Amino acid sequence: MSTTRADRARTLEAWADRVDPADLVVADTGSLRTIAELAERRSELDAALVEAIRSARRADRSWTEIGAMLGVSKQAAQRKYAKVAV
Repeated sequence: MSTTRADRARTLEAWADRVDPADLVVADTGSLRTIAELAERRSELDAALVEAIRSARRADRSWTEIGAMLGVSKQAAQRKYAKVAV
């Protein structure tokens, strides 16, 4: 079963409520927070990209054109997005 980031955050918060503060060490978590933020933005961008590809296909744009905009071959674009761009 896959857990979501929210599930993992709740688990971590529950652990934090139980931990003894004397056992904690200060750690710079900035890079980890950046990773989490970028992963969330990537999810949003991926969804927007799929919607733009759907729109292009509905407007009769070719896989060659879509692939060119993505910087890949028409075959690569079609292979990756054909099933979700319906």
